[in-house]
Amino acid sequence: MSVTYAVRKCKNPGKNAVEGVTYYACRSIKLDDYTFDELAEDISFSTTVTKPDAQAVLAVIKPYITKALLAGRAVVLEDLGRFQISLQSKCFSQDAMAASDFSPSAQIKGHRIIFRPEVALKKEIASKLSLVRQAEPKK
Repeated sequence: MSVTYAVRKCKNPGKNAVEGVTYYACRSIKLDDYTFDELAEDISFSTTVTKPDAQAVLAVIKPYITKALLAGRAVVLEDLGRFQISLQSKCFSQDAMAASDFSPSAQIKGHRIIFRPEVALKKEIASKLSLVRQAEPKK
């Protein structure tokens, strides 16, 4: 198995970009999805758990992850990684904080759910990763 990539123009080449120069980068290409049904089937094939049992366990995970994240907890899935909430906030000065009408929560622009893979998972992927360049379309 290989990860397919394509060479694409960079939209933001960074601080050291030279005006008038076009920059490119390699970007991974998602070929398709590994579905919930496929995952349950693969789990049932490699264990003694039936496919409906695997589906039931996988389906019940989401509400518990949601509950933990909303309680401010990180969710650790052993040997896989952790999920946690990250806030996106505007910067504000100490003087602004001293104002009587200042509300720190008003500075929060949004949130993200971050997944941080375990080191062992990263190493396994790195050791097995192979790449294939996507064929360029004929012009």
